[in-house]
Amino acid sequence: MIDMKMLKFKKGLAGTLIHIWLIISVIICLVPILWMLSAAFSDVPHIGRVPIIPNITELSLTNFEEIFTYRSRSGQMFPDYIRSFLVTLAVATISTTLVVIFSSLVGFAVTRFRFRAKKPALLLMMGLQMFPGFMGMIALFIIFRVFGWLNNPFFLALIYVAGAIPFNTFIVRGFMRNVPKSLDEAAAIDGATNLQILVKIIVPLAAPIMGFIAVNAFMGPWMDYILPSILMPNNETVAMWLFRMNAPDTQPHEPMWFMAGALFVTVPIMIVQIYMQKYVTYGLTAGAEKG
Repeated sequence: MIDMKMLKFKKGLAGTLIHIWLIISVIICLVPILWMLSAAFSDVPHIGRVPIIPNITELSLTNFEEIFTYRSRSGQMFPDYIRSFLVTLAVATISTTLVVIFSSLVGFAVTRFRFRAKKPALLLMMGLQMFPGFMGMIALFIIFRVFGWLNNPFFLALIYVAGAIPFNTFIVRGFMRNVPKSLDEAAAIDGATNLQILVKIIVPLAAPIMGFIAVNAFMGPWMDYILPSILMPNNETVAMWLFRMNAPDTQPHEPMWFMAGALFVTVPIMIVQIYMQKYVTYGLTAGAEKG
């Protein structure tokens, strides 16, 4: 009887400690977010005066109005923030589309076909992942300058695509290997081509991993600062704009604008994640091999 009471006490104590730890972890994660929300919607002269918990009665849209209207040069078609937002959106859209297309094509090829130098090619792609991307930035800058590709969002997107294909190929390859080849054979008997097999059979079944790849490919350009600052010095992305607003040696130096811009930049990422979630759920339940 005593042992049962002691066991219940230990379980209750363990559960209490776990809940306390979870509450502390949530607070640690939420405090910076609440402070950023408070700063973005506050109309105070100094960021040090921003309260951690925003006061609902004192919320203001002044910071958003400023970033959506500020132009560093007269005669610009778009304000600085809107322009950098559109540039980043274009880079993210192009890179996401191409990464999903090429990763699925390469993953399908290495999974379903036999060809010479297949294993060395996979080993080469694996080896390339061992070297950090910033090692080639000087070479990329020289190439872009020689060919006149600097400040071009399309060619910047191609760099993201080239860097993402090797890693994503192994992810797609591991997923596609679990798709039965009997589905390919049945479709081939009905007259389907390899491209039709990929698009109509493999890709729908691989929707979860495609959604994962798409979300990662879309988030990359939004958070990257170093590569765009080198390859597009005169064509700002959102990360470059946010850095300029928060750097004390740049003009204008507006930390409150930084908070508003950082909050607004999460909107497209949230939309993509919410939109891709239904494809992840669909991919987990769609299609099955009967037999």
